[in-house]
Amino acid sequence: MSLRIASKALLNISFPVQTTKKFLIILRSLNSGGKQILHKSPIKKSSFPSKINWDSSRYYTQTPKNVKSETSSRQRYAMGPTTWRSLALFIATGVGLVLYFRNEKEKLEKKRKEDREMKSIGRPKIGGSFDLLDQNGQVFTDHDLLGRYSLIYFGFTNCPDICPEELDKMTAVIDKLSKCAQNLPNHRQLKQSDPDLGDIIRPIFISCDPQRDSVEAVREYLKDFHKDFIGLTGTFDQVAKVAKAYRMYFSRPPQVKDGEDYLVDHSIFFYLMDPNGEFVSVYGKQALTEEIYKAIKDHILEFLSQGGKFKSADSEKKDIEEKSSNEGGKS
Repeated sequence: MSLRIASKALLNISFPVQTTKKFLIILRSLNSGGKQILHKSPIKKSSFPSKINWDSSRYYTQTPKNVKSETSSRQRYAMGPTTWRSLALFIATGVGLVLYFRNEKEKLEKKRKEDREMKSIGRPKIGGSFDLLDQNGQVFTDHDLLGRYSLIYFGFTNCPDICPEELDKMTAVIDKLSKCAQNLPNHRQLKQSDPDLGDIIRPIFISCDPQRDSVEAVREYLKDFHKDFIGLTGTFDQVAKVAKAYRMYFSRPPQVKDGEDYLVDHSIFFYLMDPNGEFVSVYGKQALTEEIYKAIKDHILEFLSQGGKFKSADSEKKDIEEKSSNEGGKS
């Protein structure tokens, strides 16, 4: 016990480091119980600090350089999850969102401007009067287009690939629109008033090869496509007139002899006409079936929302005649 008291007393006195080491060794050897006063392991030179802080209540060396102080750790954790990296990511995301919405706003304003210009300019003048023969040999004029939507395609029966592909596409569009028409509010009334008026859009094929496409040739050709197809043909002058009205280009090789095979170069478009005989839109070869279907469906729904009604061609003709007679009486 006295040795312990003496060792503790001596620790409070400042001695050179080497002297302190020797003294501690002597004290350990004097401990007869085999118990070491300061260390349980043998005292080695490396066990002693290079500099002892005697003023501290516990015997520590100076703070190692690789250990952060408690103050710096507290400051680091006080920042929370925010770091320079997360802050930079947040700023970059904010800038990206601002640029994105600014771009979308510019697109929307551009579209509105185009719509305003279209309304101010009006639709292009496409369509007009014509007189042709259908696949049954009956006269078919532009008045027969009234009352329902019409999807018109110009082609020729000897076309090897493009025309059949486009007519198959038109068939698929008509089928989808026919199913859509069954869900319209006045579909049942249309069926009761005119059984043939249930389908609110008619596919029409107009030949641009009158030299070879007779009434019989057109009738036979359309059997491979939609059952509601109306095929039209006529003389060269009649076909040229309707092609000009619809701004459709067609041409055949010059100086073709009778019986000689040839191809007709022509525009490849679907022309959509509304129940009033007015041009609505045009769809090129690159347009997909689903794209055409959705566009036409939107036009039909807009037409109905504005109070538009579907009529048979006969009732539409009567309305036109009455309107013309009334205007003539006023004049």
